[in-house]
Amino acid sequence: MIAALCSAILILAGCNQSEEQIVEDEDKNNPSTEEQREETEKAPEDNKKITEEVGLGDIRDLFTKAYGENKNNDEIARFNGDSMLEEFETHRAIKVEMQFKNMEKDMSNEEVLAFIEKRIPKDAEEVNRFKEDNNQREIIEYKSELLKEALSYEVYEGEETGTFTVLLTSSEEDYVNATLSIGHSDQGA
Repeated sequence: MIAALCSAILILAGCNQSEEQIVEDEDKNNPSTEEQREETEKAPEDNKKITEEVGLGDIRDLFTKAYGENKNNDEIARFNGDSMLEEFETHRAIKVEMQFKNMEKDMSNEEVLAFIEKRIPKDAEEVNRFKEDNNQREIIEYKSELLKEALSYEVYEGEETGTFTVLLTSSEEDYVNATLSIGHSDQGA
């Protein structure tokens, strides 16, 4: 009888999933909002770039063509190694984060600014610029009709449509990170 009970316990224990497997199954069974949209909504038919190089406001497919396969998930994508992290809503990039230390080559501050300029909407107009944190953060606010036309009002969540912000972070004198995101910054305006 004891042998049968031990055998039954061992069989049942073998049938239980590990915690890691349970978490993986939950992720598969409970997709994020953007993953649900990815499956249910078609990519926009108008898939032309609104930037010189693929960047803020462009669709996910253009990122894949320009920078290779996504190394993360549908909601927060990782392209170009670890140097670019993108957040998408309705198939369009609403936030692009760039880590310059992870780029293939070192860039001067002028090269960084030129790199960013190619990844913001072509018609961007600067509306505000200021520095904070002892000049280690520079915030530049823009507006763009191309971005306004590309993204729906709902994506802005009450912010003025067509606006976006570039946040440059520096270490000593060199830019190390830039975040391009829709809407105004929370500071200074």
